[in-house]
Amino acid sequence: MNNTATLKQFKLIEYVNENCSDDHIISKISIILRRDKIEAPYYMITKIKLSSCIDRQENGLIHAMDLLNHNRQHNLTEEKYNEIKSLITGCSHESDHVKISENDNQLKMVLMSKNDDEFRNLFKNYHELFDKIDKLID
Repeated sequence: MNNTATLKQFKLIEYVNENCSDDHIISKISIILRRDKIEAPYYMITKIKLSSCIDRQENGLIHAMDLLNHNRQHNLTEEKYNEIKSLITGCSHESDHVKISENDNQLKMVLMSKNDDEFRNLFKNYHELFDKIDKLID
């Protein structure tokens, strides 16, 4: 069977967010670039988790529901690895919502949002990075 799936992961979560009536969508996006495997020297792992949270403390109810839990692994060329790395390291927006860490073999970026506005700001600020990653599967 020929697998021609071309799921654009960041387009998907943007679509989910734009079409969900819940303002309390919590997102966590991890982008991990690694260079420590011999058989695949340049690779990336993306992890995306979206949850919906309802907080009704007057009723004693706090509820969270996973909407999406998605992981994808990419073998990269050195050129693509360096393009994505430069987009991440060129980010001067590190804040409570964005954390970047690096060691000899790994560069990790974690983006978090707790509501609709924060989520839209992440997409506004990092659309170039998200688009570059989505285009890897074209």
